[in-house]
Amino acid sequence: MKTTQKHLCTIVAAALLTLSACTTARTEFDITSRLIPVDSHWDQTPEPEMEALVAQYKTSVDSIMHIVIGTASQYMEAARPGSLLTNLTADIIKSEAASTFGEPADLAVTNIGGIRNPLMQGEITLGTVYSIFPFDNTLCLIKLKGSDLRALFDIIASRGGEAVSHEVRMTLADGKATNLTIDGAPIDDNRIYSVATIDYVANGGDHMTPCLNATERKNSATSLRDAVINYIENETRAHRAISALDEVRIAPANPQ
Repeated sequence: MKTTQKHLCTIVAAALLTLSACTTARTEFDITSRLIPVDSHWDQTPEPEMEALVAQYKTSVDSIMHIVIGTASQYMEAARPGSLLTNLTADIIKSEAASTFGEPADLAVTNIGGIRNPLMQGEITLGTVYSIFPFDNTLCLIKLKGSDLRALFDIIASRGGEAVSHEVRMTLADGKATNLTIDGAPIDDNRIYSVATIDYVANGGDHMTPCLNATERKNSATSLRDAVINYIENETRAHRAISALDEVRIAPANPQ
C-alpha cells in the first residue's frame, strides 16, 4: 500500500472512531448481495505478480501430476445404485484398510458424492486420481452392531445407493434395503461388524448417522486418495491393469 493510501486509511479510521464515540445513535443499513461469475472477464486484467507466483509452482506440480502409475482396462464412472467405479472404490477401501489397521473388515461403505470424475480407459496418472478423489478424507475402521448396520443400509437405500464392497447384496424397495446379506448371510442384529470407510462417513456425513453409534472407531492418516494410489501401484507392479468387478451389489426394485 502506498504512503498516501496508508495516511488516508489512518484518517478515515480515526474519523470513524471519533464519530462512534460521539454518538449512541443506531444506524441501520440495507445489505444486498449478488453472484459474481468468475469467467474470462477477469482474465482481461491479469495481475503479473500473481501470475508469476502461480507459474513458479505450476511447472513442478504439473510434472508430478503427469506421472503414470498404472493403466485402466476399462472406462468406469460412479452412478447409483451402483457402478464399476463405486465397486472399485469400495473394494479398494476394504483391502487397503486391512493393511492400514492390521485387521480385516467385514465390508466397506463410502459415499458416491466423494467420487468426482470418471476413470478413463488407458493410462492413469497421479493427476487422474486427484481429479477423481479431490478431498482429503482418511480411512477409518468402525465397529457397528448389526441393528445399526441394517439402519445404515436403509439410509443408503433411501438415497438410491452408495458405494459398497463385494460382500454386500441388497435390493431397493420403497426406500428400504431388502434381501440384505453380508458375505451371503443375513445381518445378525446382535453381531458386531467391522466396517471400512472414510472419516466423512464415519462422522455421519451424507445422512449416514448410524455410523455415529460405532462401538469402536480406528482412525488413520491414510487418505482415500493415497490408498487408491497405493492400490494402483501395487497392481501395476504385479503387471495387472486396473479393473472392477462387474456385478450388481445394490439392485433396483424393478430392474429393466
